[in-house]
Amino acid sequence: MNKMGPKLYLLIIVLIFSVQLSAQTSADEQAGQHFQAAQAAERAKDLPTAISEYRAALKLRPQIAEAWVNLGLDLYVMRRDEEAIAAFQQALKRKPELLGANLFLGMAYLRDSQYAKAIAPLKKVISLYPKELRAYLNLSFTYQETGRLQDSAMILEKANVLFPNNTEVLYNLGKSYTKLMETTYKQMAQIDGDSYRFHQVMGDSYELRKDFPNAQAEYLMALEKSPDPNLPGLHYSLGSSFWMEGRWDRAVEEFKKELDVSPVDSMTNWKLGDTYIALRKYDEARPYLENAIKEKPDLGQAYRDMGKLSILTGQPEEAIGYLKKVEQLAPEESSVHYLLAQAYRKLAKPAEVKAELEMFQKLRAQEADRAAKHPNTSNLGSVDSSNERPQEDESLDDLK
Repeated sequence: MNKMGPKLYLLIIVLIFSVQLSAQTSADEQAGQHFQAAQAAERAKDLPTAISEYRAALKLRPQIAEAWVNLGLDLYVMRRDEEAIAAFQQALKRKPELLGANLFLGMAYLRDSQYAKAIAPLKKVISLYPKELRAYLNLSFTYQETGRLQDSAMILEKANVLFPNNTEVLYNLGKSYTKLMETTYKQMAQIDGDSYRFHQVMGDSYELRKDFPNAQAEYLMALEKSPDPNLPGLHYSLGSSFWMEGRWDRAVEEFKKELDVSPVDSMTNWKLGDTYIALRKYDEARPYLENAIKEKPDLGQAYRDMGKLSILTGQPEEAIGYLKKVEQLAPEESSVHYLLAQAYRKLAKPAEVKAELEMFQKLRAQEADRAAKHPNTSNLGSVDSSNERPQEDESLDDLK
């Protein structure tokens, strides 16, 4: 699984083995000559010869654990996994705590699809050398292949603490949770494919694919089959699907039902406030947006909409305060600079308008580049792109 080469270990082991041989009598000179020939062959990238020379040296001096590791590493590189496994096992008989032998034994087992056998040596590496990243990545993959999805996620969670912001860890952690989610949903379907929770899950799935009519049908079915029509979340999900389509009246209806159940839910308050702005009912929008900010002070969308609302109601100075908060929460978000330009224009500050428009153009170009590479990302306030409805297409012509 892991493509990082074993040569770092090999160089260290070369030094150890050379020292050990130099301390011996002339009776061991032959073994030393074979070992030096193996090193020379490795430098020449002639691994078959290196393997032959290591075997000759080990026939004379089988007690040198590091030489078994060197042999195993060359066999591993040659993808002769069964022979590599045997060599690493010989090394561990002599020195059970060798890092390279345990790590590459586990990796060789994994590559040979002997997943159950890979677990023990990889776990041993983690216990002895907790900063060896490859052990975590390979052990998580082994757990996935043996159906132990929760264990896979747990070992990667530990790695995420030790190696924060490591893209390999984050990628594999997301993959583990995705597999766990898929397995859980399959179990739900097998147990009761007509339960309200399964319909809710199907609605979420359709909404992620932006198939809103089917999402709405599933959410309505979930509400129909729910033992309690006032369970938190169901009306919010249905309302969000209407909101994404711009079906404002239906969105208002469902969001208000959700707030009857969960009056302090920040996302419902924000989306209802946003809906009222779209309906030009500004007085009705304000209290919901204020509630959203009160309940979730880092919700960038709510501050953005308060800024927009303040501009629309003739309060540009108030708008700047809200929009500057968005700028703090999401420095790469472009729309806030477009709105700031609107606010400064109403205050007759042309220099500020020019600066904000230039920043808007710069960030919009960066967003377009990111969107082409990563279409499911969002910049605003730690809320994923599924919680962003299409915004009005800002144009510089509107501010000229």
